[in-house]
Amino acid sequence: MTAATWSAGDRSLERHYRRLLLAYPGRHRRRYGTEMITTLLEMAAPGQRRPRPGEALHLLASGLRQRLRLPTRRPLAVIAAVLLALTMGAFGGAVGSWTGSQTFADLPDDATIASLAQRASGAANDSVQLRVASPWREESISTTSEVDANWDAEQARQRFSADGWSVSDVTPLGGQAFAFNPDTKSFVDLPMRNSTFSARSNGLTLQVRGYVSAEHGSVHLDGWVQSTSLFLPLIVAGILIGLVVGWLIAAALAYRIVEASAERRRASAGLWAVALIALALPAVALYGNVLRAFRDHGDVGPVFTVHSAFNPGRYYPVGPTWQVLALTIAGVMLAGAAILLARPGAQQGTQTAVIAS
Repeated sequence: MTAATWSAGDRSLERHYRRLLLAYPGRHRRRYGTEMITTLLEMAAPGQRRPRPGEALHLLASGLRQRLRLPTRRPLAVIAAVLLALTMGAFGGAVGSWTGSQTFADLPDDATIASLAQRASGAANDSVQLRVASPWREESISTTSEVDANWDAEQARQRFSADGWSVSDVTPLGGQAFAFNPDTKSFVDLPMRNSTFSARSNGLTLQVRGYVSAEHGSVHLDGWVQSTSLFLPLIVAGILIGLVVGWLIAAALAYRIVEASAERRRASAGLWAVALIALALPAVALYGNVLRAFRDHGDVGPVFTVHSAFNPGRYYPVGPTWQVLALTIAGVMLAGAAILLARPGAQQGTQTAVIAS
């Protein structure tokens, strides 16, 4: 049967089959595409216009299996695929973590933070505000306000409660203050009233801590957004997707390298090895944050996130504060160069395609 003699139904069925064959790698379609289409059309029932559901699922599954397949007798390709899959799993976890963090409430703006600090201190004085970001946790806020010796934690708690916040009980807090006595040339322990309570509203948690001596005191307010039920499942989904995508990229690149000329093959493989080395430290940092996100989930304090490893900060004891981000960019650029450098050589002759599994 030729294309000229096909009916409109045959051509419609052919288009559906060609769409399904996109599940196969390009190299497979180039070698076996025509034979597969011809065989499928010959096996079709008279007047059939669409592939049968079972047939479509079989083609999609077979195509994915072909994409996951590595070149035979290439142990280095297997090692590279495992390493890349693990690396992409780490970055997939970061994407899932960032996506999950978009379901969190927003941190308040500076004006709202100042209002919350005033509510905690009970005074209209200025407070020192900080937005705290680390390579481990979601961004949080922190304020410090000076108060006099009359500050009372229960009154601050009642102010938050009156504004609709869900507040905890006031509990004592440890801490000491010392004053230097010039007569005895020694430090004297000063009596202090230290206490704390928490307040929650609309996905935001505040921790109020007061340290008050006989003369003056300070009130510290720390705030962070709460995690949601989608956060951890999205991290898991991101890791799983990253593992599959990493293996697919490694398999596709392995075939490109194998089919390239000897010079390009060596250069591309070398670049790929350097890219994996560059991405190793970022991947370890991301997996470390994955462990923290699950181990410390629900603890009091800012949420542990995976993508926070890219925040400026000293994740490792040595290296610059932008080390994880810089190595990630370098690794991605090297990987891109390795993919571009590998060029397929002459294609092998057309072989008979096997449709059945």
